[in-house]
Amino acid sequence: MTTRTSERRRRSRGMGTAEILVGAFLSLMMLAVASSFFTGQQRMLLVQSAYAQSQNVTRTFTDLFAREIRMASYDPGGAAISISGAGTCPGVSQGITEAAADSVRFKQDLNGDGDTADANEDVRYFLNGSQIMRQDGNAAAIVLVDGVPSGGLVFTYYNNQNPPGVINMSGSPAAVSPANRDCIAKVKVRVTAQLASPQFYDIQPLISTVEIESAIRNRSLINF
Repeated sequence: MTTRTSERRRRSRGMGTAEILVGAFLSLMMLAVASSFFTGQQRMLLVQSAYAQSQNVTRTFTDLFAREIRMASYDPGGAAISISGAGTCPGVSQGITEAAADSVRFKQDLNGDGDTADANEDVRYFLNGSQIMRQDGNAAAIVLVDGVPSGGLVFTYYNNQNPPGVINMSGSPAAVSPANRDCIAKVKVRVTAQLASPQFYDIQPLISTVEIESAIRNRSLINF
């Protein structure tokens, strides 16, 4: 009778201290792995969100610039913009008044009233410190893109040859000469923006670069 009772007690005894400790350790390990995975996913989401925001900003700028530069020198009445004489590219509306490595200014008579004094008819894009600015006529310049590093805004100018050739710049700061500005038929712009990483331990900034080419409609019919 005593032997049977002892056997039942051995079969029905609870978990020992060692088993409890092992179970707790395994549970903690699983929680640590799950927490690490969740934290990593959350950090990755923050990075992707910041990068997407940077891409949206730079693409908004390039889309706006592409639409406006296409209309540079537009003058349906022929009275708003001077015509180039016997020079490098004669017979061209001289609507591009500035063409530098990090700035460009152009005019157009969008409403056909014979002048370029209306809104969006005398536009300048330029880099000011770490900001890309847009100025409409004599109005105050507005910020389009922030967080632009040195060399983060670069304009490249092409002529109307087939294939288009790059128009060289000279001087300091580098710019296209007044005579060669009349030959500009296409403009490429590359913009780079950098944002601070949303991860506090990561000192490397997030870099977003966008590049587009846009032909000037009344100067180029083959480079769209």
